Amino acid sequence: MKSAESGRRILPGVEIVLGLVMIIVAVPLAWTALLAFMPNRAIVSPTWDFSFWLGNFKDLYGPGTAFAAQTVNSVLLTAGTVVLCLVIGSIAGYSLSRLGPPRWITLPALALAALLPLVPPMTLVPGLYLTMNALGLLGTVAGLTLLNTVFNLPFAVLLMKSYFDQISAELREAALVDGASEAQAFMRVMVPLVRPGMAAVGIYTAIMAWNEFLMALTMTSGGTSSPLTVGIASLVQPFEVTWGQMAAAGVLVSIPILILAVIANRQIVSGLTAGAVKG
Repeated sequence: MKSAESGRRILPGVEIVLGLVMIIVAVPLAWTALLAFMPNRAIVSPTWDFSFWLGNFKDLYGPGTAFAAQTVNSVLLTAGTVVLCLVIGSIAGYSLSRLGPPRWITLPALALAALLPLVPPMTLVPGLYLTMNALGLLGTVAGLTLLNTVFNLPFAVLLMKSYFDQISAELREAALVDGASEAQAFMRVMVPLVRPGMAAVGIYTAIMAWNEFLMALTMTSGGTSSPLTVGIASLVQPFEVTWGQMAAAGVLVSIPILILAVIANRQIVSGLTAGAVKG
């Protein structure tokens, strides 16, 4: 009885803390969305003057601007990174989980996967810049896609391995006994059961690739060759800061990630409740 009463006393406090956290997170987002529909003169005005205005969005995609090309670059960059991480990460995760590669392969691979995220990306910029320049990929979407894949692939491999580890080994063995090849067992039996993991990897990789800034800044010359993150940063000029356009760009950049999060969340829940067999 005492534990139940103490739990009831603690619960309101937890709800209050969570409510405060939600407010702290939501207020900057709501303020950004509000500024996106205000002209710059109203934003910097000492008095409150809200007037609904769509000029910030029109200026972003107006003639002579690179925002439209940067949007396409970000979409291609994100899509390419997600596809590569899902394909390579699923195959590598399955191999580490079920095929039993020798230790002289698995140990260096796992060590590299664990250490690469700990290395500050800035220290890798000079070497990566020279490598991309030698390969002719400097300032290209393909080059940025490869770089984002390299940095996000360790997480994808480790997460996919953990999902394959949760699946009963008898399912693979039954498929092989029935005459299926290793590739068929992987595609037709194992992959459908790890869709929740693939959804989690996909949304994480998409968010990281969509928001990546350092490599996009150092590996491109700006303008139409860069993604959205560099384009938003270019709105800060030495003698002018277009607050309204920055807020509008922030709203536009946030929408795809929010939609992707909702879609991926539904896929994860449906996958977890689909009756997958675990060992």
